[in-house]
Formats: sequence, structure tokens, C-alpha cells
Amino acid sequence: MIGDAKEDFFMKLRLFSGLAALALAALLAACAPAAPAEPAPSPGAASPAPTAELPTPVTEEELPAFYEAEGYTVTEVRGYLDDFVVEYTYGGSEPRLLDWVFGETGRRVYLTGLDADASYQITGPGEVRFTTGGVSSSTPWKGLPESGTVRVLVDAYGRVPEDAVQTTLDTVETWLDPAEPFYMGWWENGRPDTESTRFEQVYDARIDADGLSFSFIPNGDSKELFGGFFPAATTIPSFETSFDPDRRVFTLRLHNTCLESGGAETDEIEEWIGEGTYPKNLYPYSFPAGSLGRDSHFLRDVTIAEDGEDVVVTAVLTERAYRFTVETSNLGFDNIPSFRIVFREKNLDLDGRD
Repeated sequence: MIGDAKEDFFMKLRLFSGLAALALAALLAACAPAAPAEPAPSPGAASPAPTAELPTPVTEEELPAFYEAEGYTVTEVRGYLDDFVVEYTYGGSEPRLLDWVFGETGRRVYLTGLDADASYQITGPGEVRFTTGGVSSSTPWKGLPESGTVRVLVDAYGRVPEDAVQTTLDTVETWLDPAEPFYMGWWENGRPDTESTRFEQVYDARIDADGLSFSFIPNGDSKELFGGFFPAATTIPSFETSFDPDRRVFTLRLHNTCLESGGAETDEIEEWIGEGTYPKNLYPYSFPAGSLGRDSHFLRDVTIAEDGEDVVVTAVLTERAYRFTVETSNLGFDNIPSFRIVFREKNLDLDGRD
């Protein structure tokens, strides 16, 4: 996943002299809405050339040595016309970073960082398209698959701006087929880590106009379980989906999650975390098992129940439930993580015709 926090992390890694402005520019590009841009042509001989960063003309054979002299490990170099895309790491470890190198001028422009399972291809001058499976390179977490295009921006003369936004990023919204299994959550050694030491409780669950929404609080059975909710950052529980095509039953399994808890003393919990984080006398807390209410445009017969250490939600999908996505957020000053499963109908512009 390519996000603002990662961009900040990637920029801190840059040791190239004179790239402070580039670092700020890349961060601004990640935060700002992506604007349409023409693919960037390589600066021609007649164009005023930006300050060269590498000896020119740049050759593919020389690039690894230039990067290694600055503490980086080049993992791949791909040529495009007279230019290059350089994939490299710092100290030989994740994350992987990408630069566009203009062969004629030696100018280097940072493109993006790549998730652990990302792939990419050059789609035009100064333009790279990437896809990921959602596995983060910086945290043991698997999120939504992602795809997008990053482009180097140039002015009317084909020059790369030195003191302005260097790149633009266009991402494609991810929509998943509910008939295909999906997992989001903790990830370790290339597989789901469903035995996390973080235990959660359903705070709220409900049917929305276009899907389902959930929010979570710590398991309050003990101070230890309660405290295990907070290391590093609060987050939603790991979950997975499955689908029975014969009955059209969509199943959502929330790992290490319960519907009721409350063995720990409220005063003990408030002393540990501080007053005001959660409502007074929150525990014991119970969310009722059973139906989540009336049917919706996409869902029928939605129920919630405990199943061992997990909570399971089942729903019958209507024929209108063609694709879904996941939206995450955090409430209560980042102490009540939440997410939504959002469905949509078939869209001929997005999905084409059968």
C-alpha cells in the first residue's frame, strides 16, 4: 500500500545530496488529489536541462555503482528509450524504491515505494504503473490490493520542475468479487496470522444502505487482554470472507473477537488508560447475537454470533451485490477502530458487458 506514512518513511531514507526539495515534493504529491497529466517526455537536447545528478550520458551498466556508492542496493534497472527506472533498497532490505533517471541529463526523480508483493511496468515516458496484493513492506499487515500510475511531471518545455511537485499519483479504486475469498489483517511469513495477541470486542454492528459497518473496543475480560489492544496502534481485527454460491451466503469471520466481555474492574482499566478514553462504566459490555435488522438493497437475513474465539457474520446477498470494497477508519481519538463492507451494483463503465 502506498500511503502518506510510507512516503514520509521513504523520504527519510534518501541520502542523495540536494534532494531535500524532492522529498517535500513527493510528499505533497501523495497528499494532494492527483491531477491529470500528460506522460512526461525525456528532455530533448534543445530543452534547458536540469542540473545533472549523475555523470552523463548515463548508461545502464554504470547505474548500480552510482547507487551503491551512496549506500543503496540496486535490485533492477529497466530501460525506456534513453531513460531508466531504477529499483533499489537501502541496505538490501525492504521497502523497494523506484527512481526515474533521465539518461541525457542524469536527473533522478523519486517515483514511489513498493509494497512487498508489488509489481510494476513502464507504460510511457516518465510513467510507471504498479499493482500490489496489499501486503505491506513496513508492517506485518495485508490490506486491500492496490493499483495505480505514477508520472513524472514536466513543463511546456519538457523540463522537470526543481522546486515544485515532481510527480503525480493516480490510484484505481479496488472492488472485489464477493465470490472470491478475501483476507485482511495480520500477516506473517507470507500467510495470514490469525492468532494475534490482540483481542477485540464488537462495539457496534449494523446494516447500512450499501453494506455493513462495524466498530471495536478492547476485550475487557482482563487488564492483560484490554492492554493487548493498544501496542503500536489500534486496528480492526483480522477478518476473512467466504461465499456459498448455492445459497448465496456471504460469511465474514472476525478473528480473536467476542460479543461480550467485562471481567476487569472499570477503575483498574481507567487507571491504566486514563479517564475519558471510553464511556464511563463501559464494562461489562455486550452486543446482542442474532439478527442485525431489516433487509437492505444488497443483503438479506444478516446475523451475528460468536464461534469459539471469533465472531461470525452471515448474510444472503441479493443479485444486486456484484462487487464490494472495504473502508477503514478510527473513532474515539483513535481508540475505536472501525470498518465498512460496501457493496455496489454492476457498472457497465467499470465492468463492461458479459
